[in-house]
Amino acid sequence: MKRTSSFGRGSTDVEGRLWARLREFDELGYQFHRKAPFKSFILDFVEHDAQLVIALEDGEPGRPLVPNVARDHMLVEAGYTVLRFWRSEAARDLNGVVASIQRVLEDRPATAK
Repeated sequence: MKRTSSFGRGSTDVEGRLWARLREFDELGYQFHRKAPFKSFILDFVEHDAQLVIALEDGEPGRPLVPNVARDHMLVEAGYTVLRFWRSEAARDLNGVVASIQRVLEDRPATAK
């Protein structure tokens, strides 16, 4: 399987910390999955009911992200929204990343959750 990012190379501290924070959304009725298969890809984090994919990318803010166009096309066709965050951004401002995720979840249609 192809990976959506370098997440499959092994868990890092920031991924573990983000995973712990995503699990807090269980109390709101969301159930995120980690290293979840989707067709021929492995997604970093996904909440299927809300159709939200969270990807952690290597690199630094200010440098262009090079998304996997085929993967993103499949996800969008299936109704998913993809949020990408730099690993360094998540390490520096995990609360901000989680707040961004929460805003997207709150803006999802009522049928998504």
